Amino acid sequence: MIVHFNGQLVPHDRATVSVFDRGFLFGDGVYEGLRATKGVVIGLDRHAYRMRAGLDEARIEGFDAADLGRIADDLLRAQGLREAFIYVQVTRGVPADPETRARVPARGNPPTVFAYAVPVTPVSECREPEVRRAALRPDTRWTRGHLKSISLMGGVLAAIEASEQGSDDAIMHRDGLVTEGTATNVFALIDGVVVTPALASAPMLAGVTRALLMDADPSIIERPVSVEELRGAQEVMLVGTKTMVASVVSLDGVPLGASGPHPCARRLLALLRDAIEADVRRAPAAPPGSAPPGSAPPGSAAPLVGGGVRG
Repeated sequence: MIVHFNGQLVPHDRATVSVFDRGFLFGDGVYEGLRATKGVVIGLDRHAYRMRAGLDEARIEGFDAADLGRIADDLLRAQGLREAFIYVQVTRGVPADPETRARVPARGNPPTVFAYAVPVTPVSECREPEVRRAALRPDTRWTRGHLKSISLMGGVLAAIEASEQGSDDAIMHRDGLVTEGTATNVFALIDGVVVTPALASAPMLAGVTRALLMDADPSIIERPVSVEELRGAQEVMLVGTKTMVASVVSLDGVPLGASGPHPCARRLLALLRDAIEADVRRAPAAPPGSAPPGSAPPGSAAPLVGGGVRG
């Protein structure tokens, strides 16, 4: 596999990272997961804006989120891919005095930038939602859920615990309210209305695919969703860049509707496909890294709404 490492395309076995890299020792970095279809990155402006906001909040210097598009294009060409998942990670790099394990890093340290691309099913062929069994788990992660940190231990443990219960994934909750899946946002059909947890109700990620879907269907309601509401929902769905739309057929071992994909999940997947195709036709919609219309500025505590980066 050819990977992108500190500005160069190299074979993956030549991309070596120092054992003193702060990403390795501290989990000190941020990342983005992007999807390309027909050779075009979906929602590139939103991904770049979110990464720029994350880098600013984390005080990681030396990487311009506007380079996401170039890195993705380089990888797609090098791998001969048009349908791909692209992972881009930026850590704070190797400090000048690693032996001190300083919590407060020196400024101006060059970051370590790593990215790779792998093939995925073409968006046009995603005709049926995935089917998943989910388990409810307490959300014990830190409270900066909007920051796409490479420190994923909380989500990993939730997924492990769900697997031990015979489920495929975890849906997390905090203070009685649903937050998100381990790598997805949650949608539910409750009393005939599609709802998704509000970003302001609990710490969670503003998912790019969530935003595309909400733009495609203005009838979707963003509001706090309780655990009890989720248990009684007509349908529960997980939405994400790699997942697209998955239909949850059981929750904590209790069946939810039919054993196969549910009708609302099928409808949302069709809407998402159409939205992605429209997004690709418009590309590039805006300079990568610039704030989409309706977005809050980096560092703002306000949830990103309207056409901005939402969960």
